[in-house]
Amino acid sequence: HIPRPPNAFILFRSAFIRSRKISSEIEGNHSTLSKIIGRVWRSLPPPERAEWEARARLAQEEHRLRYPDWRFSP
Repeated sequence: HIPRPPNAFILFRSAFIRSRKISSEIEGNHSTLSKIIGRVWRSLPPPERAEWEARARLAQEEHRLRYPDWRFSP
């Protein structure tokens, strides 16, 4: 199974969790964690969101090079 390339929010979410900005009590509660990260994501200034969008485009290009014949099929 080849995973889908990550989008900007998924990259942001992964980096946010790795940065340990969330207490360990909340980290185990994925529903609360997603709500918090979603709020932070929506409040990001446009230049910072553009940076994550650029990272997502790079990740997508790397994915395309690694798996040239991959097509998303749900």
